[in-house]
Amino acid sequence: MKLSHEVITVDGIRYIRIPELLEAGLNHVFTTIDMNMRVRDNAEDKKVEENLEKIYKAMDIYPEQYYFMEQKHTDWVAIVDEPELGRKYDFGYRNMGLDGLITSQKTYVLASTAADCVPIIFYDPIKRIQANIHSGWKGTFSRIARKALQHMNTAYEVDPADVLVGIGPHISVDSYEIKDDVADLFYGAFLNVDEFLFEKDGKITLDLEKAILLTLEEEGVLSENIYSVGLDTFEEKDLLHSYRRDKKDSDLSACITTMLQPGEYFEPEEEE
Repeated sequence: MKLSHEVITVDGIRYIRIPELLEAGLNHVFTTIDMNMRVRDNAEDKKVEENLEKIYKAMDIYPEQYYFMEQKHTDWVAIVDEPELGRKYDFGYRNMGLDGLITSQKTYVLASTAADCVPIIFYDPIKRIQANIHSGWKGTFSRIARKALQHMNTAYEVDPADVLVGIGPHISVDSYEIKDDVADLFYGAFLNVDEFLFEKDGKITLDLEKAILLTLEEEGVLSENIYSVGLDTFEEKDLLHSYRRDKKDSDLSACITTMLQPGEYFEPEEEE
């Protein structure tokens, strides 16, 4: 795994990205504390719509379709290769009860949100398939990263050895204390639990990134194809949202991904 990120600023708003993934063909950004990407359940959120337009400008794209998720900390992953799947908002479609999306459509944008959990992005530059995954402790425990890779293989014959992975900003092991009942779940399900669970002075901490890395490598993803932003949401008070740090006052960051390249736009067909 390689640590890699850059912070870009467009119109006074900061975004984070992994240069190697952009160069390989996956256009993406992780938003920062400069905007809130929390979607309300009861109404079309005009602020999110406005923020999304700013994100498109920063990525220099105009997409055909925007898909995001009603995340429930599950291991459910869906393929969205058709337009207009899910609950309609002015700015896109929300897929309910999912924590992962996969598409082969170049002109589609996928999105997940987080405020400590781990955003994971997958890209196969050979088959041109992308996935956008949300993995908190529950998703990590249920190995949602494995489920995404298996879906990619089943649907598109993606070889995990070809997949590039980006791990976005998330809470680090030093900041993420868990309770005994959560730790017991991992002890019962992982053989190598001592590599990512640590006990000191009566406290147990969980290294989400390490647990995810072990899952990815077990599935055949090459270590040299994995990139991590390496930023702790809890500690980066001036850059990133954190639920553990800010509690009820926390907002959400978004991970936005597309295979549209900067300067490349979807052009709707003209009606005859």
